[in-house]
Amino acid sequence: MDGHICITPLFNMKAKTLFITLFLLLQMQSLFPQCISIELSVTWEMGSHIFYKDSIVSIPMLNITYRNHCDTNYYFFKVSSRKEGELIVLCPAMRTFAHFDLLKRAKAHHNYAKQNFYVIIEKTPWYNIGWDIDNDTGDYDDKNHIINVKCCLDDIYRYIRSENNNTTTNQKKHWYFVQSILTIENILSGSVQDQFVFLNSGEVYTDTYNLIGYKLVEGCFTFLIGQNEIKNYVITYDESIEQEFELPAKVGEYQRYSGAFNTNKVTVCFGEEE
Repeated sequence: MDGHICITPLFNMKAKTLFITLFLLLQMQSLFPQCISIELSVTWEMGSHIFYKDSIVSIPMLNITYRNHCDTNYYFFKVSSRKEGELIVLCPAMRTFAHFDLLKRAKAHHNYAKQNFYVIIEKTPWYNIGWDIDNDTGDYDDKNHIINVKCCLDDIYRYIRSENNNTTTNQKKHWYFVQSILTIENILSGSVQDQFVFLNSGEVYTDTYNLIGYKLVEGCFTFLIGQNEIKNYVITYDESIEQEFELPAKVGEYQRYSGAFNTNKVTVCFGEEE
């Protein structure tokens, strides 16, 4: 088998404590439901191997599903906005490669089978892209090891982006917002529309992300959302000045949502004998 998956139930992030039991979590969800839930799941699809195009393999996909449980139509900032090969892992090293180096580096990835990691999905008000990775022990003395994992994944996804004719050589423009582009028109149907999710009452929307890089490096990865509430603002960066910019209270038929949401985490292991 390619890997096995473990999904934890939905929970209210604000209610989380160290010693709470699964039973109490489920009871609190029913007593204090949130209007919005953001659910993680992993599915598998058949597709071409990224290095050997004639080879068909099983590819893991992470689904981030947004649900609106209330009677009001809402919009809000997505927790992650990159899709498929556009996924970007936060590698601390500033590196530039010629196009012909990308395949060589992607193939030279290390193997982390039977090691455990957290993958923190978080698009903060400051940063617009990137998933972060940490070990599952909270051991800050292992920073170099974690950096190696991040950079191996970064090499693989750089190669995928290059194959999709999108080298994203200047990624800084994606990292910050400027106030001038955060107009109601741009949010609703313009240049920043894909940074937001728009949900009518009862509606469900899913973004899908290709996890082939994680399958290649192997190991056990627990995916979770790093933030415990949806903000009603973003940090803009205009002429080297950072400041909070409150998002419009309403765009079209959608009210701005902010506050807590229900979520879960999902673990998928690659490279283990089963």
